[in-house]
Amino acid sequence: MSEIKQHAVLTYISEKIKSAIADAKLDKQSETIAVIKDGNDQIQLEQLADASGNITIQITDRKEILYSEDLLEPLQNIEEGTESQKELYGALSSTTIVVNGLSIETDFVFQAVKDCFDTLSSSYQFVKTLSKRVNGLTISFQFGDHKFQLVVVNDPDQIIITCDVDEVKDAKVKKTIESDVAKVQQALNKMFKE
Repeated sequence: MSEIKQHAVLTYISEKIKSAIADAKLDKQSETIAVIKDGNDQIQLEQLADASGNITIQITDRKEILYSEDLLEPLQNIEEGTESQKELYGALSSTTIVVNGLSIETDFVFQAVKDCFDTLSSSYQFVKTLSKRVNGLTISFQFGDHKFQLVVVNDPDQIIITCDVDEVKDAKVKKTIESDVAKVQQALNKMFKE
């Protein structure tokens, strides 16, 4: 049986993850799919390419092993250390890595949104993620007993946060939430885009 030949980007990223997780095993399932097994858990990596040849590595990590192993930051800067291998460095630099539906930077933005609201007031509570796309998500929050939704979009040059406060009947609370959303958006743009 011949060994499956995978693209250098998929090979590099899957090997990097495997080596960071003790006792993990790598299974090359096809030219575009690799699975890293950690006991009974697994992480699936799939390489996709668009018509222009831009590479996206879609990672499905249901048990969030990458989070528990603190691998998101190294994955965000995956090209570091490959500067001497010009072709690989170029390919890794232009690769988009998507973990569980979000780009890595968008995931960091999501965590920062929750942290910013926690910092503003202990009355804010993250409820759940309603939907995800590579560069954004819709999330449900609560301020005391008042539920509202946030749409967070991580564009290349700015972060946009909009809120749907239609369910909030108290005008004062509604105004507070809208003001805090503006503060969080400004803070995130300073953290990630300036």
